Amino acid sequence: MFKAKNTPPETKAATLIPPDTRSSATPGTPASSARPSLSVIGGHTQVEGDINSDEDLTVEGRVSGIITCKQHTVTLGANGYINGDVFAHTLHISGEVTGNLVAHHRATIHKGAQVSGTIVAPCLVLEDGSVFHGSIDMDPDNEVLKNAFANANANANTSGSMTKTSPKATVEKRSTTSANAAEHATTEAKAND
Repeated sequence: MFKAKNTPPETKAATLIPPDTRSSATPGTPASSARPSLSVIGGHTQVEGDINSDEDLTVEGRVSGIITCKQHTVTLGANGYINGDVFAHTLHISGEVTGNLVAHHRATIHKGAQVSGTIVAPCLVLEDGSVFHGSIDMDPDNEVLKNAFANANANANTSGSMTKTSPKATVEKRSTTSANAAEHATTEAKAND
């Protein structure tokens, strides 16, 4: 240690600052461009108020308010809680939600999740062991979807990357704990056709 203090500054700098091996960026490009953009609300964090995000969002803590992440994914961890509406391109729910879930592309309610409210998504997965109380609307022409994602649809039509999904073929699994609610929603979806 005493020898390091007596070495020339150039040598010290070379030995004290290790190269960043975590980045997969090639030399000459910014490291941030190699990583996907992600915001995380930690398990010991509580947020009261609305959240607008232009990147993927993971919620491990508690949020009371509206979450708007229209062109990205919102993931709710197993211990996370949301009290409010969520608007996202894709939803992955493993925790508890009291509010409406509106997904432009797909909503997945994972095993152990508890959701109370309305789910509006053209594609919905309710895994066995999830709990759902509320209503489901899988009509891709739903007014809520059209109004909520008007800007996202305009961007998607320009790029040609969106495809329509038939509402009849989108429920992949029903939750065993909420089979009656899913069956009712399926009956409503067929009646609306």
